Amino acid sequence: MDKMNLWQGVRHNLGLKALSLFLAVVLWLLAGAGVEREASISVPVLLENVPAGLVVAGNPPKTIDVRLRGANILLWKSRMVNPVLLLDLKGTGAGTTSFPSLTAMINVPQGVRVTRVTPAVIEINLTRGGTTGTGPN
Repeated sequence: MDKMNLWQGVRHNLGLKALSLFLAVVLWLLAGAGVEREASISVPVLLENVPAGLVVAGNPPKTIDVRLRGANILLWKSRMVNPVLLLDLKGTGAGTTSFPSLTAMINVPQGVRVTRVTPAVIEINLTRGGTTGTGPN
């Protein structure tokens, strides 16, 4: 086959060939979007409603590592939502408050599961205003 016949073969039904290629790419993307996978994200930890007269002592984590499982497209959506972990200190007093059920506290899209949180438990130590928790109260 010479170059002229080859070029004519490529140009023959070029619109249908382009449409076929486009549909193949779309199907490939859709098939991959439904595949279940795992992904890790870093989630910021925010403290809210710190009681008046109390301050946070020590260095609670600023972020936690969260392992998610779900369809590829939903995991992508989870990253776009930028989840945060809100720890509500309303009604707490001086001393240590423990938050052990972090997995249930992270808001992710339906169809995505939180499979692991590191650290698994966060403890917040509150002291009377002005003290750092390193000396006697």
